[in-house]
Amino acid sequence: MARVPLYKTAESEMVARIERGDWEIGRRLPNEFELAAEFGVSQGTMRRALITLEGNGYLNRKPGRGTLVAAKAPTSPTAAADAPSPVLCGADGAPLALDPFRGRSATRAATPQEAETMGCERVAVLERTLKHRGSRAALEALAVPATLVPALDEDAPAELAASLRHHGLAPVRLRADARAEVTDMAQSVALSVDRHTALLVVRLAAYDATDRVIGRQILRVAVEDARLAYL
Repeated sequence: MARVPLYKTAESEMVARIERGDWEIGRRLPNEFELAAEFGVSQGTMRRALITLEGNGYLNRKPGRGTLVAAKAPTSPTAAADAPSPVLCGADGAPLALDPFRGRSATRAATPQEAETMGCERVAVLERTLKHRGSRAALEALAVPATLVPALDEDAPAELAASLRHHGLAPVRLRADARAEVTDMAQSVALSVDRHTALLVVRLAAYDATDRVIGRQILRVAVEDARLAYL
């Protein structure tokens, strides 16, 4: 049987305390050092657990105020689950299956737009070529606050919500827009298509239970008749 990671064990115990009412809403929790000692884990492990619980809506962490219990359970996922989700579809209307092919993971300073929308100074980034039915079909650029995920897995799923869940985050709402472009020389080489091939460019943002942006993804898709739909 696979061993449960320590941060998951800490998360489960903290959630249980909140849902039982042992930690009431509005309660200020001890600092990371004290919590780590109480749960018998490292400070880094405790920080990861706290970040995940904040993303899930259980905690509210503010500079100068510490960590406060925000809710007994996240308030947004139920409503979000009922809302249509943006999905890439093919000509037949079925969701487009995109598989990781080749990628590069790194961290860098956030752009002004990323800093404004995600509230971070540095982001973990993942740039990949994706395949569809065995052929290079799309280029992906994904950015996540480095405070949430220090490094992105090059083998994570291509679908944004699934990718974020793979990294321990909890997206509850996606927002998307789409436009048309044509490939430049570098994109044509990466996708092995003629220069000026038509692209569907989809920009997606994922929000957590506190309505904070926890991931931004840009997909440049060269699949003919690909479209953005809400299912």
